[in-house]
Amino acid sequence: MIFKNKKNDREAAPPEESQEELFDETSQSCESVLEGDPATEKISELEAALKEEKDRAIRCYAELENVRRRSAKELADERKYSGMDVIRSLLPVLDNLQRAIEAAEKQNADDPLLEGVRMVLQQFVCALEHNDCKKIEALHQPFDPNFHQAISQTPSCDFPENTVIMVTQDGYTLADRVVRPSQVIVSRCPESE
Repeated sequence: MIFKNKKNDREAAPPEESQEELFDETSQSCESVLEGDPATEKISELEAALKEEKDRAIRCYAELENVRRRSAKELADERKYSGMDVIRSLLPVLDNLQRAIEAAEKQNADDPLLEGVRMVLQQFVCALEHNDCKKIEALHQPFDPNFHQAISQTPSCDFPENTVIMVTQDGYTLADRVVRPSQVIVSRCPESE
């Protein structure tokens, strides 16, 4: 719709209401023309493919972040527990040092050699503690299968049932993992006659 001015034969802009109507008519006619247009269908397909690829990229990024977190945790755990095998192989040496001290104390408690072996044992224990390896305190504690290995049960009136009344071999932990459980004797209720 073009309006011409009769005086100077120039084109004049239609009033504002007419422009809005013209825009609505034009957009409706364009949409009806483009509905069957192969280019419009191609654009719709490309938009759908783009959306799909964006979703895939987001999922891939999330998976990459999960892999990074998981590998960082595994690396930290590897560093934290790297001494497990070495400590496990040194614990029998610690046990033998303790047995040697116990046997020597029965013979001669004032022997200077015995005092030297005690100092070596203390140094050994300090080195383990410095590397976050700690002894499991089990004596007179409730039996915990996560930290204790029961080798027998003994009837006892002095302790509640399932209490550790004797430790036959000390257990140790490295950080929060058990290197070796404590071997213990556990109390049980005496059978009534």
